[in-house]
Amino acid sequence: MENIKTYSAWVVGVAVVVFAVVFFLAAQNFSKQGAYVEVKGLSEKIVKADTAIWSINFDVKSNNVDSLYADIQKNITTIQNFLVSKGFDASEINVAPVNIYQDTYKDALFRYNSTTQLSVYTKKVDLVKSTSKDTLFLVKQGITMSQNAISFEFSDINSVKPEMLAEAIKNAKDSASQFAKESGSSLGSVNRGSQGVFDITDKDPGSPEYKKIRVVSTLRFLLK
Repeated sequence: MENIKTYSAWVVGVAVVVFAVVFFLAAQNFSKQGAYVEVKGLSEKIVKADTAIWSINFDVKSNNVDSLYADIQKNITTIQNFLVSKGFDASEINVAPVNIYQDTYKDALFRYNSTTQLSVYTKKVDLVKSTSKDTLFLVKQGITMSQNAISFEFSDINSVKPEMLAEAIKNAKDSASQFAKESGSSLGSVNRGSQGVFDITDKDPGSPEYKKIRVVSTLRFLLK
């Protein structure tokens, strides 16, 4: 009986020692996995817009429907001819449905008030920029423009994504390597990462046809 008790105590003792060793190794490994540095890598690039959307709105007011219609049609034709003469294709010019408001106020100066919108959707970015400076011609033709706005866009984001992501990751790794060096560690592998969102803004107010693309990638590196 005494031998059985001694044997049982020995087995329990061995089990405790084995468990302690396993726990120590696991804890040590967990500690190593818990040592990391999280850094951000930035990449910026200036590109030229590849698409332009030019909106031209004009107002026509009249007390006679036939006169209103005639003036609207005249203005549309004048604007279309102006744009085509500058080098735009007729297929790039679109005319939206006319909005007409009837003013029933008895002292209203005009009974009928209309707004018409034309838009140019084109890849001719430089032509839009230069032609937009000549719209005084339309004013001389009696066209009252209520809006004359251009939106420049860069649509081929996929053409710059690989290069920018590679640069952002490199910059993040450089920062992590510097941190590891200063802390007396060595840099391990990436165990978590976030690509980040590509943000596109105007380069500056004076040249909206140039865009600044920016992405910040966040990476977590293990330290050894």
